[in-house]
This record gives sequence, structure tokens and C-alpha cells, in this order.
Amino acid sequence: MRLRDLEIFHAVLQAGSVTGAARLLHISQPAASKALQQVERQWGITLFTRSAGQLHPTEEARKLEAASQGMLGQLDDVRRLVDGLREGEARTLKVVATPAIAQQLLPQALGQWRRRQPRVSCELATQHTREIVDALLLHEVDIAFTLSAPTHPALMTRPLVRMPLLVLAPAGYWAQDCQQAPMTVAELAGQRLIALGAHDPLARRLDGLLASVAQEASSTLPSSPRIVTRVQTYPLAAALVQAGEGLAVVDALTAHAATTERGLSARQLPQAGELVLSAVWRREAGRSRLAQSLADQLARQAAQWLQVPLAEPSMA
Repeated sequence: MRLRDLEIFHAVLQAGSVTGAARLLHISQPAASKALQQVERQWGITLFTRSAGQLHPTEEARKLEAASQGMLGQLDDVRRLVDGLREGEARTLKVVATPAIAQQLLPQALGQWRRRQPRVSCELATQHTREIVDALLLHEVDIAFTLSAPTHPALMTRPLVRMPLLVLAPAGYWAQDCQQAPMTVAELAGQRLIALGAHDPLARRLDGLLASVAQEASSTLPSSPRIVTRVQTYPLAAALVQAGEGLAVVDALTAHAATTERGLSARQLPQAGELVLSAVWRREAGRSRLAQSLADQLARQAAQWLQVPLAEPSMA
């Protein structure tokens, strides 16, 4: 049994198809299909059943998954140890973050952190939460930062700060006397809105709130709010607000950058709840000292920027 065989096996488990596994492993679909066939032939076990274009793990595959879960992580640890031994005290920390964090918070936090870790090199990437899960499970990164923590059983999450949601508007949109007052969802009636794609947890929450406003609007309000544009990132939503395309409900990090750098206005929307800035690791690898110290610095930076308390140190 080769470690590459385990990588193929776990990639198919995670993706649910040969095509998805090929994408995760950065190989062609025919190469992934051939590799899976070779694994099943060499192991002498049927690992997946085929149905409607999907691969479903057999009972034997589930047993092998549980037994081999930590082996890839151990291999990654050995590779990092070899790198560390080869480079002396130098280390590499691989970090991925969602766009709002990577563009607005991580650079400042990383600068402060590096003053205490001058010999550590970093590899930084920006991805959406769904891709972040893949990157962690495939051992492509050591730590991730996201505003929508995944619930995968192989991952553990540490909340760093809880942040409010705000409505973003062009400068001067609101009268001075209501600028600092919280906003109600009912006040969105009749507004053109810019929202995240439907896959985003905040987008689903906002859709539910707008549905309630639409029901009320039929009897007591002039008209319901209307989503005119959906985008993939919070910074893009802020840019469209600046261009006059409508209002947007965004996280506090995006609102902080939009008000300080773009001169936009923002008001809290308590009914929308809050988002949690979280750090995510692979469960079997645990939290390295370097990753933990970067998470601590990011939490302190966010709390200082947003004037919010640090989250209680729980772990999921």
C-alpha cells in the first residue's frame, strides 16, 4: 500500500466523484479514474459503488477511512519536520483566509506577528469557505480564517471575535441624527440591495429577513426590499455601494474598511445577528504554536479595530 493510494482514496471520499477527486489532486479525470481502479485492484476491495454519476463508499471503505484518517496528517508533519531540519530554525506557515479577512485584516495582523517570528516564512492564499475546507483536508494549508466556520468532523474551530452586521450606504445617505442609531430590517423596505451569493450563510439569513419584510410590506409598508445584484465577496459589495448600485448588509470588517477608506456610511442591523471570525485547523494535526500565535494576533487586531470583545476560548 502506497501513500499515494491513500491520497486517491481520501480524495474520492471527500469529493464523491472521480471528477471532483481529480480537481482536488490537480490531475486529469482519466488519471484519477485509472488510479482509483488500480487501488481497488491492488487492495482487492470494492471501495465505491456507482449510482447516477456519484460514487458511494462501501462499508469496507468507511472502515478504511477511519483507520487511515491520521496517516496523511502524519506524513504532512514529517514533511514539515524535514523542511525545518533542512532550513534550521526557519519554518513555513501556510495560511488561507476568505477575501474580507485577507484583504482588510490579515496584512496588519501578519505584520505585527512577524516581528516576533522573523525567521518564519508564510504562504498566503485567499479562498471561499467551501474551498478552504478542501485545502485543509488535503493538507495544503496549516490554518484558515473565515467568517463562516465549517462543521466538518475532521476540522476544529476556534472563535476569535464576534462581530455585528451593518448596512452599508453611500456617504451622506442618512441624516446626521440617525447615522449612529441602529437600523431595523423594516427600514430596508423599498431599497435596492446588493447581497452575497445564495451559498453564503449571511445571504441565507438576509433572504429570510427580507421575506419577513416582504410579508409586512404587503399590508403596512410601501414596498419590499429587492436584491438587484449578487456578488461573491463582501469587498465587491462595498465597491458597488460606492458606485451607487444600492445598499448592502456586510460584516464589520468590510464596513470598517468601507467607512475609513471609501468614505461610505454604515449602521448596525441588530436583527441580522452577528458573524464570528474563526480560526480553523485539522483536528488530527492539532494547533501548532505558530498557528496559535497568529490566531491570537488576528483576534487582538480585530478586537482593536472593531471595538468588540474577544470571543470566549471554546473549541468545536
